[in-house]
Amino acid sequence: MTLKIPRKTIRNLLTIRYNPVNPTYTPFTWKDLTSKNSDPHGLKTEKFLKQSIKKSFQHNDDPIAISLSSGIDSTLCLALIRDSFPDRKLFAICAVFSTTNNESKRANEIAKKFDAKFKILNVDSIFKKIPELVGITGKPRWNTYQHLISKEAIKTSKFLVTGDGADEIFGGYTFRYSKFLRLTNINQNWKTKTMNYLECHNRDWVPDQKDMFGPRINFSWKDVYSNFKPYFNNRLPPIEQVILADLNGKLLYDFIPTGLSISNYYKIKITPIFMDNDVLNFGIKIPTHQKYNFRNQKGKLILRKIAKRFGVDHIDEKKGFSPALFADWENHGKKICERYILNKDSNIFQKKLINYDWVLRAFEKIENDSDLRYLNKIISILALEIWLRLFISKEITTKHILK
Repeated sequence: MTLKIPRKTIRNLLTIRYNPVNPTYTPFTWKDLTSKNSDPHGLKTEKFLKQSIKKSFQHNDDPIAISLSSGIDSTLCLALIRDSFPDRKLFAICAVFSTTNNESKRANEIAKKFDAKFKILNVDSIFKKIPELVGITGKPRWNTYQHLISKEAIKTSKFLVTGDGADEIFGGYTFRYSKFLRLTNINQNWKTKTMNYLECHNRDWVPDQKDMFGPRINFSWKDVYSNFKPYFNNRLPPIEQVILADLNGKLLYDFIPTGLSISNYYKIKITPIFMDNDVLNFGIKIPTHQKYNFRNQKGKLILRKIAKRFGVDHIDEKKGFSPALFADWENHGKKICERYILNKDSNIFQKKLINYDWVLRAFEKIENDSDLRYLNKIISILALEIWLRLFISKEITTKHILK
């Protein structure tokens, strides 16, 4: 049976984590970042955010669920919503993985401050739930576990507010900016800058990435690099080229379509208030020095100023909602991957999509070197195998639990 998904899509998803085609919104160009709006104190941004909230929720009195960590994005969302709707019933959901950084204690304190009912969502193994993760988007992807918050939110609300978009629009990827600037000088060509940018995303690929694929994929770094040419072949300063790449890559091609898939699956309206058109179009034109302090490498300066006016006490450097992959690997993942992707009869090998010898070497890298990059790739390959079993051979369903 022929694949129903293009081979180029598989290549992209297993190399840069998203597929840069058919975005929901018109892609940003470098010219979108050239004209500037000044908002040094965040007053105009605050106004647009409040308008975004009013537009989304003022026409009904239904409860509102919020995905709450202890970082500035979701905390500011909660503060602004409570300010706009003093009497509205609010539900704050904090998802945590076992054996990983737990922000729930601080998140609970924040929820109490803004009079929101608080729920801790304890999340089990990522490996066991791969069929559900893949089934929601219909793509061979596994990093969509945010859907669990929607799954919980729909029990109490028709709406879920998230902080998506804040990092891309308001300069939150400080680790990426600083690393890219260390690697880059203004005279480098677009291809070298692209390579520098991908080095800042090196958990998404591995040094022997080309060897990972089977002959049917026909992998080429040249083809991968070409996706990034519009972002780095222009007159923008290097830091703004990174922001442009993030706006398109992370936001338009990853977060937005993933959010839509989850929203449609659970029939819940996911509302990222930072991605309201007015907020977005205003925010991308704010000059970089008002978002990011080059000297101390602090980002989201405008959001910090708004948060201070609301008395928001957030964790300065949020760890985020991410699984402890190595603990999960030892407890569940290794056994599951041995069963599903160390068998030469697996679909990924029969259809010549993945190189079996590379998988063997990747297992050794994980076991001997605790190499996170190779673990990420093995999970992606597992997701591809499960996608094939769900949508091609149809031998399992999304409710199937891997063992």
